[in-house]
Amino acid sequence: MFLSFKPSEKPLSASSKVAYPNSDPGPGLSSSVDTKEGLMNELVQPPSEPKKAIQTYTELTDFLEVPSPENYTPRNGFLEFGSTSIKFYLVALSGDHAGEVEKEIKIPWDLGFEVFQNEHISPGSINFCLETLTKLSEEYPDIPFEGVTAIGTSALREAQNVEAFRKMLFDKLGLKLGIIEGGIEAFLLETGFKNEIHQYPTGLFDLGGGSLELVEYLSPISTRKTSLPIGAIRVHCALNSARDSLEYIRQGRKFVLETFKKQMQDGIPDYAKVMGTGGTVKAIAKSLRKDTFNLKDVQSLIQEEIHGNTHRDLLPYRRRVFLPGLLVVESLFSALQTKEISFSQASVKGGLISLSRLIPM
Repeated sequence: MFLSFKPSEKPLSASSKVAYPNSDPGPGLSSSVDTKEGLMNELVQPPSEPKKAIQTYTELTDFLEVPSPENYTPRNGFLEFGSTSIKFYLVALSGDHAGEVEKEIKIPWDLGFEVFQNEHISPGSINFCLETLTKLSEEYPDIPFEGVTAIGTSALREAQNVEAFRKMLFDKLGLKLGIIEGGIEAFLLETGFKNEIHQYPTGLFDLGGGSLELVEYLSPISTRKTSLPIGAIRVHCALNSARDSLEYIRQGRKFVLETFKKQMQDGIPDYAKVMGTGGTVKAIAKSLRKDTFNLKDVQSLIQEEIHGNTHRDLLPYRRRVFLPGLLVVESLFSALQTKEISFSQASVKGGLISLSRLIPM
């Protein structure tokens, strides 16, 4: 297709350190300045007071503006800027398929590695993002990017140059990017999946690159939402000092369990069911060839990783974060006191689309 970025197919070892994947600043940009901060200063001056992330339901609905009449189309676009990929969804706005995703495009990038190691979006990734979105706008001319809903999650929340990135997207494409807090991520996950819950209490988690969102459906009218800083990429970046795979795994287990203990202080209910979503959970189900798995299943995959039996049927960008993702899921069995986890197709996407449809035209 038009995707020019190809992540390395080499899996990350326990001591891997990730360089910027697109360190060339690109045509028209100076290569003589520092690739972390100097180039960003050359490209654009960020606002003196950065905007805070979207934290409340009211702020979110204010951000989800109704398209103006000149921008109204039979379908709309949604962009989600995650730690491992940019996701573009085409959604029907009317007819029998209103609210359904017509097409989904996923473009891998290394945003999470850059931000969780260096606290900045690299100039190469900014340039790559602009080029990719420009090609998308050309490929789908019926979708005005001024009306596209775009959100950023954990990695963009922590990037020190995110305001420069936002300004560049607006100046070049007219795209308004909203950065949402972890609590809003969990709220969108809950909103998009609540009609699928029939047993209580049920736990649903979304394991991403930077964070894990946990939604606890305690009863038909009560939920509890928690955002935990234990995404697969974040865990890997915290373990870069590990000397070998065994130390990497020991430190990873300790890091995840200590984070759970610190964050989950209200107690865990006796779940009737625990479901998981996100790229790592999907990759586990694919590797095991079943959607419901137990602790021994996950530990068998960890042993295969230790002994070099890499899962070649996974996409390269997913392979890179498979082991740290396994360590997070392994720890969830004891943290959530569950014997089984089932893969689910729940996502922030569903909640975002549902909420957008509630806004009156």
